[in-house]
Amino acid sequence: MNEKYSTPQFEESVRKSFGVPEIRSKFVDEVYSDLMQQAVAKSRKPRPFLGLRPAWTVALAIFSLMIIGTLVIGPQRVYAEFLKLFGYIPGVGIVDQSSPIRVLAEPVSVTRDGITVTVTSATLTGDRTQIVYRIFGVPGSAYPDREDVAGCWSREYLRLADGKQLAQINYGYEPVPMSVNEAVFVIPCISGTLPGKSPENWELPLRFVPAPPDLTVMPVTELSPSPQVTLTQNATGNGTSVPSVDNSVTVSKVIETSDGYILIGSFQPQSKPGESFQQTGAMEIHDASGKKVAYTYPQDVNEAINQEPGGTGWAAQFKAAGLVYPLNINFSGVHLLPSASDATAQFTFDAGSNPQPGQVWDLNQQIQLDGHTLTLVSITANSQRSYSFNFQVDPKVYSVGVQIEGFTPIGGGGGGGGGLTNGKFSTSLVYAQLPTGELTVDIFHMVLIGDSITWQGQWSPATPRTDLPANPTLQSGLCLTADSLTQLQPAPSTVANGKALIYEKLDTGTWGLAVYNLDGRQKQVVVPNGNWGALSSDGSQVAYSASDNGIHIVDLASLTEKVLPGAGGFNLHWSPDGTQIAYVGMGDGVINSVFVITTDGTPARLISDLSYESIIGWSPDGKLYFVAPYTGGAAWKVYSYDLASGTTQERFTIENGTPKFLNPMLSPDGKWIAYRGRDNSSLYLVHPDGSDMHLVLDNVGAVGIAWTSSGWLGVSIGTDDPYVQKVLLINLDTCDSYILNGLHGQLEGLVIK
Repeated sequence: MNEKYSTPQFEESVRKSFGVPEIRSKFVDEVYSDLMQQAVAKSRKPRPFLGLRPAWTVALAIFSLMIIGTLVIGPQRVYAEFLKLFGYIPGVGIVDQSSPIRVLAEPVSVTRDGITVTVTSATLTGDRTQIVYRIFGVPGSAYPDREDVAGCWSREYLRLADGKQLAQINYGYEPVPMSVNEAVFVIPCISGTLPGKSPENWELPLRFVPAPPDLTVMPVTELSPSPQVTLTQNATGNGTSVPSVDNSVTVSKVIETSDGYILIGSFQPQSKPGESFQQTGAMEIHDASGKKVAYTYPQDVNEAINQEPGGTGWAAQFKAAGLVYPLNINFSGVHLLPSASDATAQFTFDAGSNPQPGQVWDLNQQIQLDGHTLTLVSITANSQRSYSFNFQVDPKVYSVGVQIEGFTPIGGGGGGGGGLTNGKFSTSLVYAQLPTGELTVDIFHMVLIGDSITWQGQWSPATPRTDLPANPTLQSGLCLTADSLTQLQPAPSTVANGKALIYEKLDTGTWGLAVYNLDGRQKQVVVPNGNWGALSSDGSQVAYSASDNGIHIVDLASLTEKVLPGAGGFNLHWSPDGTQIAYVGMGDGVINSVFVITTDGTPARLISDLSYESIIGWSPDGKLYFVAPYTGGAAWKVYSYDLASGTTQERFTIENGTPKFLNPMLSPDGKWIAYRGRDNSSLYLVHPDGSDMHLVLDNVGAVGIAWTSSGWLGVSIGTDDPYVQKVLLINLDTCDSYILNGLHGQLEGLVIK
C-alpha cells in the first residue's frame, strides 16, 4: 500500500538511520493533491495482440501449443495467455513475450580504484531492456555529508555500436533491436558521489544471447472486468461523512508462481479533488475456512503496480497449498482526509543566538484553526540542523503544515497522524544552517480525519491447479512456518526468565526504549524518546543513541547515566567483555560507516568506510563482523575486522537477503549469523564462513533479531498493526518455540538467565 505520509515505525527507524530526510508535509500535500486529480483521468494502456506470421510452420507450432496447453492447464488460462502473451520472470517482473527473449551471456565486472561495478543480468524483450547491476566498494567519503550538498545524479544508458544511446524508460531501458547482440552499459558517475571522489565514465561491454529453453516464465492473466468488492463504513468513525458507492478494490492481474499466486490490483477510493486518504491497517487475506493467508510483497512487480488506474496499486504473493476458495481480501483502517483548510495562524519564539542540539523549548502554545484547537507542546533543536515541532491536537485533526518565515528548509516534514495516534504528532524542518534569534512560525494547511472505512471482496482462481507443492514442513533446520506460528504457546516460567530490550510506542504516545522481564509483568522505561538501543550481555546496562550526537549508557540498577560524546549513531553492539561499543555513524567526511568506541570515552575508531554498512556482531575472539551492501542489487558482503591487527577479511556474500534492512545478528558463540530473507519476512541462518545456509523461519514476518548466550534466538514479528510486533523465542537445537506475552515491539536485546 502506498500511503501519503506515515510508514510503519520500523520503516521510519530505518529511514532515520540512513539519513534519509523526513517528508515535507506541505510539499507532499500539494503534490499528492495534483497526482490524485491526474489519477482520475488515467487509463490502462492497451496490450498488443500476437501478430501471427503467415508461415505454416509458425501457425502449426502455435496451434500445437494451444492444444497441449489446453490439456495441461485448462482452456481459460490458455486463452488468456495467447491473447496477452505476458509472462512473469522472478526477479525481473512482467515481460512481453510477443518477441523472443534474450539474456546477458555472462556477468561483466570492472574494478577501478578499489570500486567494482558488476552487471549481473540483463533481460531483453520487445518493449524494453532490463539491466541489473551492482556497485561495491564506494567509500563513505565519496558522498556528501550535508543534506544541502548534492552529489552526481547522471542517468545510466546503453550505447550501441553506431553510437545510439538507449535511455531509461519506466523500470528499464529502451529496447535493443533484435539484430543487435552487443552494447555498452555506461555509468557517467556513481549516483550520489561528489565530483572527483570516485571514478567516472564507467563502460561495461555486454553481449546478449537467446534465453535458455528452461528460463522460468510464469503465466500472467489479466482479468477484465476486475472483480469489485464491497464497502463498509465503520460506526466508530469520527469526522466527515464517507461516500457509500464508487469505492472499490480490484484484482487486475493474476500470476501463477511455482507454489501459489501473485495478485495485483488497485485500491480506489473515489475522493473529491483535494481529498486524500490514509491507510492505517494492514491488508488481510483469509480463505473460505477462515484461515489467515500469509503473504509477502514482491518488489519485482512495482511497474505493474504503478500502472494500475485510479487510486493506489497493491500486490500480494502467497503459497496456495491447502487453501479453500474463495479468498476474502480485506482493507481496513482507511480514513478519507478532506481538503485542507485555508486557515492560518502564527506565533513567535526566541531560539537564542546559539541553540544547542537537544535543547527543548516548552511552549504549550494554544492555536486556533478553523474551530479546532491545536497545542504546540514544545520545540526541539536536533543535531541534524533541524527543529522538531511537537503537537497535541483534537481527535479530528490529522496534520498541519509548519514554516519558519524567512527560512527555506532543505528537508523534513512528515509526522502526520495526529488523531490516529492519540492526538500527538511531530513534524520537523531541516535547514542548511539552523535559524536563530526571534523566529516567526506559520501554522497552515490543516488536514482533518474522515470516518474509518473498510473494503472487502473475494477472489478465486479461474481454473483449479493440481501442480502445487505441499507447504513447507518442519524439516531439518526449519523451525517455524506461517501455519505453525499460529499454534505457539506462551513461554513457560522456566524459559521466560530474563530481560528484553524493546523499542515500542509508550503510554505517553512517544517511541522509546523499555526493558521488560520476559514474562511481561515488569517494565522499566529507559528513555522515552531514545532509539537504537543495545542491551549488555549481562543485562545490566543499556546503550542508546540520542539527539545530542552521543551514545548514552544507562545502569539499570542505579539509573545513573553517562554519555560518550561525539559518537552518535545507530545499530549499536556491545563487545563480549562490555568495554567497547560498535556502531554505525558519521564523522569527518564518512557517512554511515562502522566505528568502535570504548566505554571509558576514548575517541571513536573508524573501522570501515564503505558506507551504509550494518554491524553483525562480535565473535568470542574479539573480531567484529559487519556487512556492506552492493548498490543496485540485493546482495551483501560479509567482513570481519581484527581490532588487534587492524586487518579486514572478506568472508562471503549473502545473495538471498533483503535489500531493505538485513538486520544480521551473530550468535554469541560465533557459530551462526541470522538475517532477514529477500521476502522481508523469512529468517535464514548461515555460518560465518558462508557454509550451511538454510531457512529457519518461513514467511513469519521477522523484523528484530537478538541472541542469548544460552543459544536462544529472539525474533520480533509483524502483526496486523504495522506499529506493533510480537516477540518469539526459538531454541534452534530443538526448534522449541514460544510467544513472550506482554512484549509488543521491536526486539533490540535479549538476556536469558
